[in-house]
Amino acid sequence: MSPVQRRYIYANLEKLDNLVFAYGIDQSDFVHGIKRLPDNLVSLVGVDDDVHAVNAHTGLNVINDENEIRRYLLQSHPLPVKWMDYDEVGDLDFLTATEIAEILYLGHMDRPIRSPFNYKLRNHYVFLEQRNGGIKLYFYYISAFSHVLSASIVRHTLAAYRGRRMFMRSLSVPRVPEDILKQLVRLMPDGLFIYFDQLMVRQRQLLVPVHTEMANDDIEVFDPARTDENRRTHNVATLRFNLVSGEWGLQVHDKLAFEDHL
Repeated sequence: MSPVQRRYIYANLEKLDNLVFAYGIDQSDFVHGIKRLPDNLVSLVGVDDDVHAVNAHTGLNVINDENEIRRYLLQSHPLPVKWMDYDEVGDLDFLTATEIAEILYLGHMDRPIRSPFNYKLRNHYVFLEQRNGGIKLYFYYISAFSHVLSASIVRHTLAAYRGRRMFMRSLSVPRVPEDILKQLVRLMPDGLFIYFDQLMVRQRQLLVPVHTEMANDDIEVFDPARTDENRRTHNVATLRFNLVSGEWGLQVHDKLAFEDHL
């Protein structure tokens, strides 16, 4: 199988900045995972006057309507998408020239000069799509990522199930339970991999290998095209989904890998 076609989730947590670098997670997972959509978005790249409004003070595109925000987050885009949320419609007008420059730097360099969270904007998220297919996500409350991870796992599970010709009936996949999500999040500082392209079916269960990196690379230079041999991962658990009961389970193979990192 070509590396480009690989189906897996990768998530690495940098605790200091509440930064998650992820692959196999997209904007739809964000929409379906978080409890409440942001009220306002400002795009950190480009200006498209014909599609979205422009904030006169910053010169940046903004989206302030709930339906438009949902549509924007769910549709595909030709170029990498980069945005941050903000609390009130007029908040952008209070930014200084230096603060506007910092936001532009964040959109251009994919990293903040200081903090990705601005006290005037009271933002909770920064979403930075990368050209290699990955994303960088800053969360004010890192616990919110677990729900995004759950949405991504559900999406990948459904896709893997539908890709198996042996299954003819439709499948309903519930959210992943909180206790399992907490265990998976514990692995993220070491680089979490959930390999859906290695999924197996045994005794009416879908079995998905869960790995961590043996040598933790710089998340800034993660290459999704690298082979498993070059990446050096270690199987620490198996994520299970019972096709009869519709229940999730996690079989742990390496208990030491799940010791608290957070």
